[in-house]
Amino acid sequence: MSVLRSMLSATFVVIFLTGCSLVPTKYDEVQEGQWEAKVLVKDHENSKSYIVKMDAFAVRNQSLRIDVTAALGTPVASLVLLGDDVKYVLPRKKSYYEGKSSERVLKPILSVPVDPKLFYSMLFDIVPADESWSCEKTEQGFLTSCKHDAKGLVVDWKDRKGRKKSVYIKHKKASLQMNVTWFKPSIETDRDVFSLNAPKKYKKFRIR
Repeated sequence: MSVLRSMLSATFVVIFLTGCSLVPTKYDEVQEGQWEAKVLVKDHENSKSYIVKMDAFAVRNQSLRIDVTAALGTPVASLVLLGDDVKYVLPRKKSYYEGKSSERVLKPILSVPVDPKLFYSMLFDIVPADESWSCEKTEQGFLTSCKHDAKGLVVDWKDRKGRKKSVYIKHKKASLQMNVTWFKPSIETDRDVFSLNAPKKYKKFRIR
C-alpha cells in the first residue's frame, strides 16, 4: 500500500509540474529579463527568407539590447537602444551606426521596417506607446493582436505555453516570426550589456 501511495504521489507531482509549466507567463508583470529566440525572417521585397538566433536583454521601456547570430553562430548584428538613442553594428560590413531610433534601423538587420521600440511590446506583451495602435486581448489579459493601419503593420501573439510564445510581425515589405524558447526574469550580467562602442577599424555612420 505504501508503494502504491508513493507512486500516486509521484504521479501527482509530475502532473502538477507539467500543468504549471504550461501556464503562460504574464510578461506584462515583468520589469526586466533575458530572452532567447529563433527568428524566421521573410523578405518579401527580395523574395528570400532566413532563420537567425536572437538574444535579448531588456528593462521595460528603458533599455534594450539585441544580438543576432546566423545558424552557425556567425554574428549578424548587435543593437542597443537607450531611450530614443540607438546604436548598432554590422560585423559583415564592419560598420557602426548611431542616431535616433526610427523605422529605418531594423531594415538592414531583420528586413522589417519597424522601430526597435516595438520590441518592448513584443517581449513584455504591452500595448505600444503610440496611440495609433489598436490592440486586442483575451479575457485573461493576454495580448493577441495589435494593428497600425497607417503603417500597414500587424503584430500577433500566439502559442503561449509557459515561458514560450510566438510573436509575428506582418508588413508588405517583410514579415517576422519570433519564437521565444527561453526566458529569465532578471538580467544576470554586467549592466555594460547596454553599452555598445565602435570596434576598431569599423566605419562609423550617423543614422539619418
